[in-house]
Amino acid sequence: MGTGWTENDAVHLLSRTIFHVSPGDVNAALSLGQEETVRRLIEGISLTGDKKSIPPIEETMADGKQLKPNEINDEQTYWLYRMAASDEPLREKMTLFWHDHFATSHRKVNDAALMRQQNEMFRSLALGSFHELVLEVGRDPAMLIWLDSNSNRKGQPNENYAREVMELFTLGLGNYTEEDIKEVARAFTGWGFNRNTKQVMFAPRQHDSGIKKVLGETGNFDEKTVVDVLFRQKALAPFMARNLLTFFGTPNPPERWVAQVAADFAEKETIGEVLRSLFESDEFYKPEYRLTVVKSPAEYVAGILRAFEIPISKSFIGNMRKMGQELYMPPDVAGWDGGAAWLMASSLLSRSQFAESVSKRIKTNMFTSPSYMPERKDKAEEWVDLWSRQAGLWDLSERSRSVIAKYADETFVHAASKVNGMRGTLQLLMISPEAQMK
Repeated sequence: MGTGWTENDAVHLLSRTIFHVSPGDVNAALSLGQEETVRRLIEGISLTGDKKSIPPIEETMADGKQLKPNEINDEQTYWLYRMAASDEPLREKMTLFWHDHFATSHRKVNDAALMRQQNEMFRSLALGSFHELVLEVGRDPAMLIWLDSNSNRKGQPNENYAREVMELFTLGLGNYTEEDIKEVARAFTGWGFNRNTKQVMFAPRQHDSGIKKVLGETGNFDEKTVVDVLFRQKALAPFMARNLLTFFGTPNPPERWVAQVAADFAEKETIGEVLRSLFESDEFYKPEYRLTVVKSPAEYVAGILRAFEIPISKSFIGNMRKMGQELYMPPDVAGWDGGAAWLMASSLLSRSQFAESVSKRIKTNMFTSPSYMPERKDKAEEWVDLWSRQAGLWDLSERSRSVIAKYADETFVHAASKVNGMRGTLQLLMISPEAQMK
C-alpha cells in the first residue's frame, strides 16, 4: 500500500475476512504487515499463533448434549460453532459465500447428510479453482436433487440446472438465450442421484450425445465440456467479480473496480489468488468502503459468540432464523437477498433479543478480568472505548459512544451494584448501528 499499513487498514481487512476483530488479531496484523496478514488469512494460518482444533460433530457439545450427525438442527448448530471457533475464518466465510451462491435447501433435499457433504465440498474448494468448483457442484448429490437432475433425460431434458448454472452460478441474467438453456440441459442429461444406494449415477442411455449449439459454439458437449464453454464467456469474470465485491468490498461497487477484479479473476487460477490481489489493493482500503456491508445473521451471531466466548447452543439457530437466515435453508435458488434486507424492523428486533440473551449468558468474572478493566474506572467513556474493542467494534461513532457512555455512567460506573449495568452496556454495544456493519 502506498500510504502504509495502519490500524484502520488492519481493522477493515479483518472485519471483512474474519468473524470477530479482537485486539489480539489487530495487534498481530499490525506486527505481521499487510502481505503476511493476507497470506495467513488465505492459507488458513492463525494470525496470533494460537491453534484450536475443531472436533468432529460427534465430539461437540451443545446445551450439555453431544451433537448428532445427519440431524439438520445439529448440523446447523455445528456449522455455526465452526464459524465461531475456527482458526481458518476466511475459509468459513467463503464456505458461507458459496452456500449462498450455489443456494441449496434442506427443505427439498430432505437429507442432512447430503447437505453436510455439500458443505464440506464448499469448504475444501472454498479458495481453490472456481472451474473445479462448478464441475463438482454439477455432480453434487444435494444439487442434483435440488434442481431435479433425476428428471433430466434424453428427449425430455429438465432445464432447471441448465438455467441456474448460467443465470446464478456463472454468467448472470441476460448473457444467454432460452435456446442456450435447452442445449445446456441436453449436455447434462443422464446424471442423477439414487436415494436408495446414496450414489451419484450416470445413465448413458439417458444422455443426449447429439450435437449441441451453446453460446455460439457447436459440439457434442457433455457435463464437462459444456462448462468449458461457459468459462470461455466474457461475462463470467465480471459476474463473479461483482459477487465477490458485493460480499467483501461494498454494495454496488463502481464499474472500474469490477473491471479490475474481473481481470484478476480471468487471469488467476484460484479464488485465493483473486482475493489476495483484492486485499492487497489500494482500492479495497478507501475510507468510503468501510462499514458499508451489512453483516449477515450468521456473521453477526458467530462474531458475538467468539467475542464473548459463549458456548454453542441449538437455540442460536432459532435466533438466526428470526433474523432472516437459516443455515442449509436459503429461501430459493437465488439465495438470501442480503444487504438492507437483513436490517428490516423485525430482523433488528431479533438481533436485539439475541444480544439481550447473550448478555445474560456472559460469565460474571469476565467483567472483572484485566482485559475489561480500564485505567480510569471513574470515566464511562473509557469503559466504552475498551469494551467496544473487546466486542470487535473499532469504529464506534461519537453518537453511539455518547449514548452508551451515558447509560454506563448511570447504571454501573458510579453505582454500588454493577453487574446488571455492565450486561446492559454490552447489550447496547451489540445492538449499536456499527455492530451490524462490517
